[in-house]
Amino acid sequence: MSSIYETPESDVSRQPERDGHGSLEKGIAGEYIFSIGETLSEAWEKTRGAKWTLHLAMAIYFIIYLIAMLVLMAVSFFLPSSVFVALATQLVLMAISTPLWAGLFIIGLRRAVDAPIEAGQVLSCFRYTLPLFVLSVVMTILMMLGFFLLILPGIYLATAYILAVPLMVDKNLGFWQALEASRKAVTRRWFSIFGLMLVLMLINFVAMIPLGLGLIWSAPMSIIVFGVLYRNVFGCSSQTVA
Repeated sequence: MSSIYETPESDVSRQPERDGHGSLEKGIAGEYIFSIGETLSEAWEKTRGAKWTLHLAMAIYFIIYLIAMLVLMAVSFFLPSSVFVALATQLVLMAISTPLWAGLFIIGLRRAVDAPIEAGQVLSCFRYTLPLFVLSVVMTILMMLGFFLLILPGIYLATAYILAVPLMVDKNLGFWQALEASRKAVTRRWFSIFGLMLVLMLINFVAMIPLGLGLIWSAPMSIIVFGVLYRNVFGCSSQTVA
């Protein structure tokens, strides 16, 4: 299936990596070690001492998103109802939420490499707003096209692009370079990484059953899981932990 989306190799510059972890070149080549159990176990251990910082970061995320949504709803109330207005609203929300999601991912990555974390780091990626917005739009279009093509290509791409956002921020890649680097690296272990996503969804679903109390632990752990996964595949550039 992956051959359908194959494109020439991106000419990306080498980035200084932290010792003992992956790198951009090794990740794309599939030269990384990945285990669902070990990834979850490490993330769980690193959740201790970090969960309230991550909860505060998530609270900042949702407060900003909610304020933006309410403002846009108020503005759209005075505009004629149309598909254009609805689409514009969704695009603005995407432009706001993607840098926030990238900030959460960076906090998880910093925790994965034992760098200090602060809740305010969730705001650290707004300087990448425009390129992240372009990446999100292109990624969404490609995934939608994939789902229209008998669903399976969409599932493939939704998993394959899981590391594209942090790649743009951590490695200073262009949107297509980030998408392709993520796709090529994840494809090497696609079924295992897809399995990790399913297990993580199951953990959070079970955590919601007792009045959502389990999310106190599972939600921050999930963010760190993505950080550990990214670190093992691509490493972590020095600028991210500076």
